[in-house]
Amino acid sequence: MQILTLDRAKAIYRAAVDEKASDAEGEAWWTAVHAELSLVLTARSAGEAAHVISWWHHDWSRVGDTAKAAAQRIRAAAQAEAH
Repeated sequence: MQILTLDRAKAIYRAAVDEKASDAEGEAWWTAVHAELSLVLTARSAGEAAHVISWWHHDWSRVGDTAKAAAQRIRAAAQAEAH
């Protein structure tokens, strides 16, 4: 797996979670996203990856999304971005 730079984390997050996320979110926010994406991408399974982000998916569950689906999208976006 490629090293997860901040720029790569932003690209993956935008592809898998929120295409409208911008640098205006701030450095601290993106640093936290980067840390969590690192954990999602190094998790041994999609279920383990989902556990990492389950806390921020609580709100999304109201619109039919799940932490596991998001984790799978994140991992797929990282795979696609690496090629």
